[in-house]
Amino acid sequence: MTHDTDPNPSLPENAEPKVCPPDAPDEHDRMYERILLPIDFSEHSKSAISYARRIALNNKSTLYLLHVFQVPDYIVMPYPRHGENSAEVEAQLSAAERVAAEDLDELKLGLNEQGINAESILRVGYPFEEIVQIANYYHVDLIVIGSHGRSGIARLLLGSTAERVVEHASCPVLVVKRPRHQME
Repeated sequence: MTHDTDPNPSLPENAEPKVCPPDAPDEHDRMYERILLPIDFSEHSKSAISYARRIALNNKSTLYLLHVFQVPDYIVMPYPRHGENSAEVEAQLSAAERVAAEDLDELKLGLNEQGINAESILRVGYPFEEIVQIANYYHVDLIVIGSHGRSGIARLLLGSTAERVVEHASCPVLVVKRPRHQME
């Protein structure tokens, strides 16, 4: 005889109880739905790509690949004799942008083949500003960025894009450093 208040009601003989751990993630519980991966095609970027790929696979994330093409200031500034080589400079910039777009698309296709929803974005500007703007525009949950590991005068003169992104981004930033043995 069973009572309606029985805490352990009997199950049919062929029924298997469904056990779901309390912390089991579901489709709506993904930690990182949108990940931004700024890349400059350096060795440091390759390490960041590896981390971002694993995070994207584990979270079924969309991975935004961003390459920022920075035009040197002296090219766009109105210096005397600025126009003398402008056609040559424009041709070089156009060729460099084309190569960067091709490299981005190749990386995107490779990630798509691995089951990652990847999008490629090519921007012209200052890297840290473009990274933060794109992160805000796409409402990314995480930025994965490589660090060059510069120190001393090189860091002082060149600055650190990763450091600036950490300072200005409105989402978490994972900075991927190269292993120490590769820095020397």
